[in-house]
Amino acid sequence: MNQSSTDTISSSYSQGVAQLPKTADNIQAWFVTQIAEQLTVDPGEIDVRETFENYSLDSAQALAVAGRAEKFLGFQLSPTLLWHYPTIAALSERLAEEAASDADLLAAIDDETLAQALAEIEQQT
Repeated sequence: MNQSSTDTISSSYSQGVAQLPKTADNIQAWFVTQIAEQLTVDPGEIDVRETFENYSLDSAQALAVAGRAEKFLGFQLSPTLLWHYPTIAALSERLAEEAASDADLLAAIDDETLAQALAEIEQQT
Protein backbone atom coordinates (compact mmCIF):
# COMPACT_ATOMS: atom_id res chain seq x y z
CA MET A 1 0.00 0.00 0.00
CA ASN A 2 1.30 3.44 -0.81
CA GLN A 3 0.70 6.87 0.67
CA SER A 4 -1.58 7.76 -2.23
CA SER A 5 -3.98 4.94 -1.28
CA THR A 6 -4.03 6.10 2.33
CA ASP A 7 -4.64 9.72 1.26
CA THR A 8 -7.46 8.64 -1.07
CA ILE A 9 -9.17 6.70 1.71
CA SER A 10 -8.75 9.54 4.23
CA SER A 11 -10.25 12.03 1.84
CA SER A 12 -13.07 9.74 0.77
CA TYR A 13 -14.02 8.73 4.30
CA SER A 14 -15.63 12.05 5.04
CA GLN A 15 -17.37 12.01 1.64
CA GLY A 16 -18.93 8.59 2.07
CA VAL A 17 -16.61 5.60 2.06
CA ALA A 18 -19.50 3.28 1.33
CA GLN A 19 -19.18 4.32 -2.32
CA LEU A 20 -15.57 3.14 -2.72
CA PRO A 21 -14.91 -0.13 -4.52
CA LYS A 22 -14.12 -2.78 -1.91
CA THR A 23 -10.72 -3.84 -3.23
CA ALA A 24 -8.08 -5.28 -0.93
CA ASP A 25 -6.02 -2.08 -1.34
CA ASN A 26 -8.94 0.18 -0.40
CA ILE A 27 -9.92 -1.99 2.55
CA GLN A 28 -6.31 -2.12 3.72
CA ALA A 29 -5.91 1.65 3.44
CA TRP A 30 -9.19 2.12 5.29
CA PHE A 31 -8.01 -0.09 8.18
CA VAL A 32 -4.66 1.73 8.31
CA THR A 33 -6.45 5.06 8.55
CA GLN A 34 -8.85 3.83 11.22
CA ILE A 35 -6.19 2.22 13.41
CA ALA A 36 -3.90 5.23 13.08
CA GLU A 37 -6.79 7.46 14.12
CA GLN A 38 -7.58 5.30 17.16
CA LEU A 39 -3.94 5.26 18.24
CA THR A 40 -3.37 8.92 17.30
CA VAL A 41 -0.35 8.07 15.16
CA ASP A 42 0.60 8.80 11.57
CA PRO A 43 -0.82 6.20 9.14
CA GLY A 44 2.74 5.63 7.89
CA GLU A 45 3.53 4.09 11.29
CA ILE A 46 1.02 1.27 10.74
CA ASP A 47 2.59 -1.89 9.30
CA VAL A 48 -0.03 -3.98 7.53
CA ARG A 49 2.00 -7.15 8.22
CA GLU A 50 1.92 -6.66 12.01
CA THR A 51 -0.69 -8.56 13.95
CA PHE A 52 -3.64 -6.61 15.30
CA GLU A 53 -2.55 -7.72 18.76
CA ASN A 54 0.67 -5.70 18.42
CA TYR A 55 -1.28 -2.46 18.08
CA SER A 56 -2.68 -2.76 21.62
CA LEU A 57 -6.10 -1.38 20.81
CA ASP A 58 -8.29 -1.40 23.90
CA SER A 59 -11.72 -3.01 23.65
CA ALA A 60 -13.53 0.29 23.02
CA GLN A 61 -11.14 1.17 20.20
CA ALA A 62 -11.44 -2.30 18.66
CA LEU A 63 -15.25 -2.15 18.81
CA ALA A 64 -15.23 1.30 17.21
CA VAL A 65 -13.09 0.06 14.31
CA ALA A 66 -15.22 -3.09 13.92
CA GLY A 67 -18.45 -1.09 13.86
CA ARG A 68 -17.10 1.33 11.29
CA ALA A 69 -15.76 -1.58 9.22
CA GLU A 70 -19.21 -3.14 9.04
CA LYS A 71 -20.67 0.16 7.82
CA PHE A 72 -17.84 0.64 5.33
CA LEU A 73 -18.12 -2.90 3.96
CA GLY A 74 -21.89 -3.20 4.13
CA PHE A 75 -21.94 -6.55 5.90
CA GLN A 76 -21.47 -7.95 9.39
CA LEU A 77 -18.03 -9.22 10.35
CA SER A 78 -17.56 -12.59 11.97
CA PRO A 79 -15.81 -12.36 15.36
CA THR A 80 -13.49 -15.20 14.31
CA LEU A 81 -12.04 -13.31 11.34
CA LEU A 82 -9.20 -11.84 13.39
CA TRP A 83 -8.15 -15.30 14.54
CA HIS A 84 -7.92 -16.55 10.97
CA TYR A 85 -6.60 -13.31 9.42
CA PRO A 86 -4.53 -11.62 12.16
CA THR A 87 -2.96 -8.84 10.06
CA ILE A 88 -4.40 -5.90 8.16
CA ALA A 89 -3.02 -7.32 4.90
CA ALA A 90 -4.52 -10.79 5.39
CA LEU A 91 -7.86 -9.51 6.66
CA SER A 92 -8.15 -7.00 3.80
CA GLU A 93 -7.63 -9.74 1.21
CA ARG A 94 -10.30 -11.93 2.81
CA LEU A 95 -12.80 -9.09 3.17
CA ALA A 96 -12.26 -8.06 -0.47
CA GLU A 97 -13.08 -11.64 -1.51
CA GLU A 98 -16.26 -11.56 0.58
CA ALA A 99 -17.26 -8.15 -0.77
CA ALA A 100 -16.71 -9.36 -4.34
CA SER A 101 -18.88 -12.44 -3.79
CA ASP A 102 -21.64 -10.24 -2.36
CA ALA A 103 -21.36 -7.92 -5.38
CA ASP A 104 -21.48 -10.90 -7.76
CA LEU A 105 -24.63 -12.16 -6.04
CA LEU A 106 -26.31 -8.77 -6.34
CA ALA A 107 -25.26 -8.45 -9.99
CA ALA A 108 -26.87 -11.83 -10.73
CA ILE A 109 -30.26 -10.64 -9.52
CA ASP A 110 -32.26 -9.08 -12.34
CA ASP A 111 -34.33 -5.94 -11.76
CA GLU A 112 -37.67 -7.76 -11.96
CA THR A 113 -36.68 -10.32 -9.32
CA LEU A 114 -35.38 -7.56 -7.07
CA ALA A 115 -38.59 -5.54 -7.48
CA GLN A 116 -40.68 -8.60 -6.60
CA ALA A 117 -38.62 -9.31 -3.51
CA LEU A 118 -38.89 -5.71 -2.33
CA ALA A 119 -42.65 -5.71 -2.90
CA GLU A 120 -43.00 -8.90 -0.83
CA ILE A 121 -40.96 -7.36 1.99
CA GLU A 122 -43.11 -4.23 1.95
CA GLN A 123 -46.27 -6.34 2.15
CA GLN A 124 -44.94 -8.12 5.24
CA THR A 125 -44.26 -4.91 7.12
